[in-house]
Amino acid sequence: MPYAGISFESEMTDEQAAQLAQLMQEARPTRPAGVLQASLEYRTGRGRIGAIWRDRDTLDRYLSEAPVPRGTELMRKIGLEPDVRTFDVLELG
Repeated sequence: MPYAGISFESEMTDEQAAQLAQLMQEARPTRPAGVLQASLEYRTGRGRIGAIWRDRDTLDRYLSEAPVPRGTELMRKIGLEPDVRTFDVLELG
């Protein structure tokens, strides 16, 4: 079964990106079960959290049960409302 992913993307300042990176680091111990990897990509003015999940069923179950997905929660803490997208991951090296 292929892996699955979810992304949370928004325009943000350099300061917000630094704050988001800190929040992600602090939240790492309580990451949702099923997340294999999460990262923050940032280019001036735009940031994206990407999380890889062990499979689509686990991600879909989490999304149906969580009041707010973790990435949205973290971005809201710094005043952002992200665009959220799910995707299939065909290869994870």
